[in-house]
Amino acid sequence: MAITKQPSGDIKTQVNSCLNKLSDRDTLPMATNELESIARNLSTESFGPFLNCLSATDSSDKSPVRRQCVRLLGILSASHGDALSPHLSRMLSFVFRRLRDPDSTVRSACVDAITSITTHVTKPPFSAILKPLVDALFHEQDQNSQIGASLCLAAAVGAAHEPDIAELKTLLQRLLKLVKSDCFRAKSALLVLIGSIVSVGAAKTKNLLNCLISTTVELLSSDDWATRKAAAEVLERLATAETNMLPAFKASCVATLDSRRFDKVKVVRETMNRALEMWRDVPAVYEEESTPKDSGSGERSPVRISTSPVNRGSMTPRVKKTLTSRSPTSSSSSPASNEKRAVKSENRITSKSSKVDFRKNFRSRVVPCNGNDDNALDMAADKANECNLGDQKEFEDISLIREQLVQIENQQSSLLELLQRFIGSSQKGMNSLEKRVNGLEKVLDEMSHDLAVSTRRTPSSDSSGNTCCLIPGAEFLSPKFWRKTEGQNSNARFFSSITEEGYEYRHIEAGNPKN
Repeated sequence: MAITKQPSGDIKTQVNSCLNKLSDRDTLPMATNELESIARNLSTESFGPFLNCLSATDSSDKSPVRRQCVRLLGILSASHGDALSPHLSRMLSFVFRRLRDPDSTVRSACVDAITSITTHVTKPPFSAILKPLVDALFHEQDQNSQIGASLCLAAAVGAAHEPDIAELKTLLQRLLKLVKSDCFRAKSALLVLIGSIVSVGAAKTKNLLNCLISTTVELLSSDDWATRKAAAEVLERLATAETNMLPAFKASCVATLDSRRFDKVKVVRETMNRALEMWRDVPAVYEEESTPKDSGSGERSPVRISTSPVNRGSMTPRVKKTLTSRSPTSSSSSPASNEKRAVKSENRITSKSSKVDFRKNFRSRVVPCNGNDDNALDMAADKANECNLGDQKEFEDISLIREQLVQIENQQSSLLELLQRFIGSSQKGMNSLEKRVNGLEKVLDEMSHDLAVSTRRTPSSDSSGNTCCLIPGAEFLSPKFWRKTEGQNSNARFFSSITEEGYEYRHIEAGNPKN
């Protein structure tokens, strides 16, 4: 639908009618398409009435109405660009009103709208968008407003064509103080903003890097998983944007990320591992040491080797080329003596560099030499650097394997000790049980023997007064029951009956009946 130079009254009526239709689920798609068509085809004179209609909505309207009104600002900016420059403050004000919206989809629409405004409305300076967003960030106490302002600022910094780096450096210092404050609750969103500022190159000073890295590393141990994830993303972006300035911080950051890469939340673990890989690719720093150098006049003067970071991937071809192309030339010493001194220098450099920890930075050593041996010294230093860099990865792998083997050995020792304790206690228990069983068998044998002897000595015609000394049912203790003698069957059954004269014993063999 093409709309050109329509009266303001018609625009208001049409827009308000469509906004009312957004509240109904059945008419929502149709009203959305119609409003987008109106926004794309507005004339310059209609910008004001259209924005007035959008600003008339408030929190009492349904969520689709609030979300669509914010989205229309982005469509309006993409369609008309710098023609909206006079209305920029009204558009930003309308976005700020929606930052505290409880619906996250509305806040996401605000971020998209700021991105579109920053990308297409480029005539005003970047500070015209940055300053009101910063004011909203530092003055809002509502958590939803803090989240929305942080994400909108991050979107604006990322979408800006020419961001003011000096102003962003100042802002970054304030943000690092704000993220440490307990009053500010949207720390994860603020870290997203800090990551965006780092990505555009606003953290190039050493003091700022110190503060940034220390603060971010501290937040890696936060109780909030979103904060831990955002802090790891900041370190990942920093390793990408400021690689050449990070060698001095590599050891501490790699150690911290390595200790945090087993986070209990999956997305945090993945982010930690990505950041760890990025920091492992940061070149190591080489510290220089100055030693006296004997000049031709007999005086000793210092000589230095550059400490610039070395790229591991590009060093090997350069070293090979240098070693093959350089040859010692001197008018005062022979080639043999130069070669001998170079070998000595190389041996001393190699022996010293092998004692360095990899958890620390490598160091290239310089030894005293005559002023005529510069080329030989360069060859020895390059050769030593090549060997050190080649052995770094191997030494790290060996150290890791050694630690794992020690851990496995300790676990095996613990398991073996536990097993030995269990076997010893089990053996003691079995011995004790065996003794008790043997004792019980002896007692039972004695009891059965005594009962058998007593029953044989007691006459069957004895009076009933003697029956009190007999144990009813004790015939199972008879040796005939415990021992299989005289070819008796094992399934024999014994019965006893009481008569007036005393006990009468009868023996019935199930397998061999007798007449």
